[in-house]
Amino acid sequence: MKKLLSFFTVASLAATSFVGGGAQAGVGMSGISSDNVEQVLFIPFEVGTATGAKVVGKRLYITSWKNFSIYDVSNPLLPLLISTTPIGFQFENENVATNGKILLFSEELPNNALHVWDLEDERFPKEIATLRGSGDHTTSCLLDCTYAWGSDGSITDLRSPSKPKDVGSWRGNGHDVTEIAPGLVFTATRPAQLYDARNPLRPTLLARGDNTTFAHSVDWPRGGKDKFALVGGETNLNTFCDEGSATFDVVDTTGWKQTKRLRTVDQYVYKNGTYLDGKPAINGLGCSPHWFDVHPTWFNGGLVAVGSYEHGVRFLTVDSKSGKMTEQGWFLPFSELGTSAAYWMTPEIVYAIDYSRGLDVLRYKGPLRSKGDNKPAGS
Repeated sequence: MKKLLSFFTVASLAATSFVGGGAQAGVGMSGISSDNVEQVLFIPFEVGTATGAKVVGKRLYITSWKNFSIYDVSNPLLPLLISTTPIGFQFENENVATNGKILLFSEELPNNALHVWDLEDERFPKEIATLRGSGDHTTSCLLDCTYAWGSDGSITDLRSPSKPKDVGSWRGNGHDVTEIAPGLVFTATRPAQLYDARNPLRPTLLARGDNTTFAHSVDWPRGGKDKFALVGGETNLNTFCDEGSATFDVVDTTGWKQTKRLRTVDQYVYKNGTYLDGKPAINGLGCSPHWFDVHPTWFNGGLVAVGSYEHGVRFLTVDSKSGKMTEQGWFLPFSELGTSAAYWMTPEIVYAIDYSRGLDVLRYKGPLRSKGDNKPAGS
């Protein structure tokens, strides 16, 4: 095993030397990008169903349908592999739940089980528990992973991680849940919903969105204090983008405590193109926002990077007054399936997780706000 880890570390360095080949904009070896986006590095270790990731401190955790990996990202331009743990085929765990001490792997298929991994020795993670019947499509940590909520409604007590307990249902049924602040949960449901889950067993519904289509992922920046929330949909197996394709939505939260409502004010619509214009001519998976991440400077709007299947990574700004979006840049990889997720590592560096490629390291050099949008005070 140690020899295997040594091989991966050397291979990671080799990837930096030979696969990256220097930053590129325009048409490169691995994709096409706008002039303000550069591909700095490509690491192919997660090729084949690499789906999601989470950053905790200086560690990056990536999961796929066959393994999960831990990287040292002390230098974001040189992610170094610490370990890869094979798990066999387990679908899908696309939203990684971990606090850096334990990691949850939610196996929806084929066995419907929630797996709990101890990360004390990150070179050799150890599975310490399997809870049958709790393998929701996604499972998310609440309250520092002392509890977990599943997308199908399951609630798991993890106060003793080696002895997880099924303790009920939060009565939800969606694609994902996001803890935007301790005990405050925003759900990717139809419609999106905000819950006070400080008592995970007895949540209180606080507000609802107005989306009538499937929600894949959601976020409410700054712990639910921002003027805007974000909701992304998902449409699979769409050969061409049309009026029925998923959109990426900006939601105005103004006055939600009184109205209990969240109002959509703008939508980013996916379109097909010629590749050289940053849009694929044809799709395999579909026209969808998938997993996204707001820029560290976000304050009542700003910049967001959106993983978008065959549309790659889209860089969008949200105007602080109107909530209207402007596309500022893009990276379109040469990929069979496309980009699953995008994560800001620094104010310039983005990690893009690709189903069929692996990990792309990008540098964004474009604007952080829409033209004419003065940065709000207090940001």
